[in-house]
Parts: sequence; C-alpha cells; structure tokens
Amino acid sequence: MTNFVSGAELDVRPESEKIKDFKFNEIVASVNPVNWVEKTPDQWRRFPIFNQDGSGSCVAQTEAKELGIMRWLKDNIYVHFSATDIYQQRSNKPAGGMGAVDARNIVKNSGATLEVLAPSQAMTDGQMDSAIVEPYKRQVGGVFKVPNYIELPAKDIETLASFIQTTGKGAMVWFYFQYDEWTDHPVVKNPALDLYAPATNRHSITAVDYCLVNGKKSIIIEDSWGPSFGFGGQRVIDEDFFKARNWYAGYFVNFQFEAQPAPQKPVYQFDKDLVFGMTDPDVKGLQDCLRWEGLFPANAQSTGYFGSITKKSVQDFQLKYGIATAASLGFGRVGPKTRTKLNSIFS
Repeated sequence: MTNFVSGAELDVRPESEKIKDFKFNEIVASVNPVNWVEKTPDQWRRFPIFNQDGSGSCVAQTEAKELGIMRWLKDNIYVHFSATDIYQQRSNKPAGGMGAVDARNIVKNSGATLEVLAPSQAMTDGQMDSAIVEPYKRQVGGVFKVPNYIELPAKDIETLASFIQTTGKGAMVWFYFQYDEWTDHPVVKNPALDLYAPATNRHSITAVDYCLVNGKKSIIIEDSWGPSFGFGGQRVIDEDFFKARNWYAGYFVNFQFEAQPAPQKPVYQFDKDLVFGMTDPDVKGLQDCLRWEGLFPANAQSTGYFGSITKKSVQDFQLKYGIATAASLGFGRVGPKTRTKLNSIFS
C-alpha cells in the first residue's frame, strides 16, 4: 500500500491530562501466566479483514473491529461496525488520522453504527467525511456505547497476550515503522527511527491472537490494508519488533447495555484520608464500596491502587451525595466529609 497514510496521531496532551487516563494496573492486580504454544497460520484466530484504502482511518477501523469482536464473544455472531461513523466525528477533521483518546471518547459518547448503515471499506478520507450518516443511524450506534476504556502498558507483550487469553477480546495496538519494515513479519531495519519524525509511519491495528511462531513469542494482528497484504490480512509481530516499535495499547471494557450483577454490599470503616497515587488496603475497601455504588467498574479487581479510575469514582460519589463539586478543593479526595458519608453507608 504505497499510498499508506499514517493514521495514529501523536498524543500532544500535557502530562497533567495524560495522568488522568485509566490504566490497566489500577484494575488488575496481576496478570495470568500466558500459555505460549506454537501455532500455524491456519490456527490463528481470524476476523473479517478491513481495507482503509488510502484513508487515515486505521484507528477508527481498529475500534470497529474491537466492537465486532466484543459482540462475537457474546453470541458467536460477528457484527461489522462502521469506521466511517467514528472517523467523521474526529476532533482534527478534516485532517487525516485520529488520536487514541479522541477515538475512545467518540465511542464512549456516541457508540458506533453498523457498517450496513454507514459503509467504511475501501474509501478515501474525502469519501468517508462526505458520507451522509443520518440521525437515525447515529441513534442505532448509540446502543453500542462503551463507557470505559483501559490503557495497557506499552511494549509489554506478556500483558497484552494475557489480556487476549483471559478475555478473548481484541486490543488496539499502535506501531511506528518505516514503510519497508512493515512486511508479513515486520522487522526493525532502522533502529534509530524516530517516533516523532514527520516521515515515520504510525499505524493502529487490532491484536487478535498470541502464540509462538518459530519458537518466538508473537502477537497476531489484523491491520486494515486488505486481504492482499500479510498472511491474508494478518501479520506476525514478534517480541523483538513489539518491544522496539509499540507505543500505545488499550482496550474497551464492556458495552453500556451489558449490565453486571450487583455485588454484595461490603462492610468497611474508613479512618484516614485517601488520595490519588497511594496504594493502601483502605483503597481496596474504597474500591469495593464504590463498586457496590455502581461507580467503579463491576468487572474490575480491587487492587488498592488509587489511580484515575478510583479518583473519577470518588468524584461521582461526591457529586451523588452532594459532598463536593468540581470547584471544591477536595474533589476526588477521600477526606473527612467523604469518609463520614462512606462510613454512614458501609460501616
């Protein structure tokens, strides 16, 4: 694809904003060991192969495939979601490509409609941007909102493989490369390649499987270059290339309509302040209580680490009970007023 357009945009947010992202280590205390086994191409898990043609829509194509895999896990029926619906709503339009947080927030707030309602394959940026997506189609997409997304640690092939093994989901994974490196089995030819250089290719793909390939730990990925590239649209990313060229990874949690069973009400007494960045048994108790309130992800572990997910949950708790507002100094901090309310409910 000599007309390839880099579509994975650099994150230019200040560190004060990046620290608010939801991180994997806040909701998973330890990863499950990976069962690495040798597989041949006919054994790799495979989903419909997408084709972004000459557009910069790889991030939206990845999200559409992630959503399709999530639905497939529920009933073994693959639903093709529309990349056009997502891509049209990017904040940098009409420029090509998307940022990760921008793309995630679009699906969080709007969901994504179906491919049959808003075609997205083999289209240019201009064609995708000018396609008419009527309000009723966006309403259909609203059914498939995903309220939470999690960032995985970059360059960590073990955690990514464990995530796929444990959940069965696909993950959004980003790589950078020079064009001649992106082959069926990519290899680093230019170790000095700069992620931030204007000529560097930056690409979003979907990680769909993991295995040993010729004895080396590898991730099987599907990008959106069509079935004529790679192994019928799939590529092998081995551990060496992954550690050298991966710079973002993340996944969706659950569709908004997938209600989780209510947890048993915890009993806990809070006696000290709890703040962002700390790790403490009381934070684990806090997460249990916030989960019962429906404010902490229902399928996440209580790790005892007070990160961005916990801070957002505390803020929602404070708003729910009128303890603090966004303008309050203690917004997102478990201080005396918040402890008093927590103890009145859970002790």
